[in-house]
Formats: sequence, structure tokens, C-alpha cells
Amino acid sequence: MLNSDLRTGKLPLKTLFKVILVLIAIILLVVYFILPIELPYSFDVPGKVLAAEEWLIIKSSNGQLLTLLRDNRTGISKSYSIAEFERGDNVKFVINTRITMESLISKSDTIGSILSNELELRLVSLKGQLNVAHSLLNQSLTGEKESLIKEAEDNLALAVGKTELDKKIFLRQQKLFEKGFISEEEFDISKNTLELDEISVEATKARLQTVLTGEKKEQIDLIKSQIDALEKESRSLEKKSASYHLISPLNGFIKWIPAGDTLVVISDTSDFVITLPIPLLKSNEQFAATLKRLNNSIEYLFSKPFILASATVVGPKGNLMPGLMVQCTVKCGNISISEHIKRIFSSEIF
Repeated sequence: MLNSDLRTGKLPLKTLFKVILVLIAIILLVVYFILPIELPYSFDVPGKVLAAEEWLIIKSSNGQLLTLLRDNRTGISKSYSIAEFERGDNVKFVINTRITMESLISKSDTIGSILSNELELRLVSLKGQLNVAHSLLNQSLTGEKESLIKEAEDNLALAVGKTELDKKIFLRQQKLFEKGFISEEEFDISKNTLELDEISVEATKARLQTVLTGEKKEQIDLIKSQIDALEKESRSLEKKSASYHLISPLNGFIKWIPAGDTLVVISDTSDFVITLPIPLLKSNEQFAATLKRLNNSIEYLFSKPFILASATVVGPKGNLMPGLMVQCTVKCGNISISEHIKRIFSSEIF
């Protein structure tokens, strides 16, 4: 039978099929190893749309307020500030009543204010001390009448009496504090009151001395230096008070957030950034892509490793909104057919 097939030049169907398979295998091997053919390579991954920049107001675990300006294009925080408060201070954070979820926020708009009871009391106290100091300076430069001497003596007697009374209260509070019957805050209030009384006595004595003998040049210079110190402290506190008004550093919209430590988020929607996972290959081959940013750390999704990347949106923005999930195609350029086959079997693409 075989001799007959050979004489006629015909091969059995089964033999012919084997020959064709061998030829196909040879062609594939030639294409795989020899021919420099490259094909476009891309893959699809989910991505998330973010605002180009976001400004956040966050409440920390210890009650402080933090502000953070984050640039999602670079993944770097551009600025960071902390509003610190005195121990025992009664502090409130109040959102601007004109701010709503639909509001367009402009740069330099006041988003909210921090109300500090301790800061307000210190400012009021400083203004009072400044008024007294200025009055002492004016009186030091002019003559005094007998009625003013009598008034100064009476004021000194009152200040001394109040100091003696508050000293008794302080000693009693000190014993209670040592035994743990009162809080540290209550003890501090008693201590501070006594210290203020003693300062008041010294100031009243100086006032009486002034009206009796008149001030020397050195004493007048001392009062002036005290006024200068009080004014510097007052300016410092006023600057701190101004920093308690939280001003938006960018244009954008208020982002709705669930209840939690993040109080306010303002998103700059004039530009957008998309974050997307770049899957890793199973082999030890280094993976590279032309993107805006690639993290240096490995993340995991569904137990598969990937590197998180960021890409900047160019051209029309359409209906993009921060937080939107989108499907991304990453174009990596042309690779060889052999590389295509290798990646089909070794990639961890989702």
C-alpha cells in the first residue's frame, strides 16, 4: 500500500496532517525566534479619578485641627499646618454658614473659624494691662494731686487684702490637690489667680510710689519697655487669632464626606488625575511605563501584586468627577510576538 502511494506521489491523510503540523511548528519557531516582528501591546485596568489638588481639614485624636494641601498629580502634600490649643482651653470649630455642598469655593474664602476661649481672655487681659501701663506712663510724666495719692493708697490696701484671701484659698486647694480631691485644672486656676494678685500688688505699690515721689527716668524707661513687651505679645496673639480663621488655598467645590475625623474637603476640579494599578509580571523582568508617576512600593489587590501609578488627564474633561471609577487602557508600545506570548502566560493582569 505504501509503495503504491509512493509510486503515485500521494501521501495518506494522516501523514499529510502530521507534515502540516510540523511545517506550522517550524513557521511559529521562525516567527518566535528569528523574525523581528513587533505588535502593539496594551491591557485594561480599573482607575479612579481624583481632583488635581485637595485641601482637607482634619480633627486629630487629641482634639487638634490639621489642614493639609495635597497635590494628587505628584502625590506630595504641598503644605501642612496644626492649630494647637492650651491645655484646658474651651475650643469650638464653626463652619462658615454660607458654605454649602453646592457652593463654589474661591481661593482666600473663609471656610471656618476656631473659637478659643483662652485666647480671647488673654487678648482682653493684655489690652487691659496695656491701658494700665499707658496710664501709668502718662501719670509718671505729670504731677499728681492729693486725691490721687489717697486713691492709690486705697487701691493698694484692696490689692493686699485680696492677695491674702486668695493665698489662703490657694493653700487649701494645694492640700486638696495633693490628696487627689480636685483636678489639676482647678489647682492651676487657684495658682494663677494668686500670681495675678501678687503682680497687681506690685503694680499698685509702684503706682503709689509714683504719685508720692514721681518717677525717675529709669522708672519711666522701665514702664516703656513693659509697654513694648505687652504690645509685642498682643501682636503675637492677634496673629495667632488670625490663623484660627481657616482660609481656602484653592478654587473648587466642597466634597461630601461621611462622618469621621475629616471635617471638610475642598476639591480643585479644574484638572483631574487618574490613579490606576500597574500589574507586575511573574518573572524577574523589570517593568517600566511612561506615566506621570509610579510609586516605589508594592500594593496588593485580590492577592495580586501591583505598583500604583498616576496619569494626568489631558484634553476635554467631559463629565469627570473626583472619585469616579474608570476603565483604563495602558499602551506600552510595540513588543515582539514572543514577548506577547510570554506575558499572556506570566502577567498578573486582573
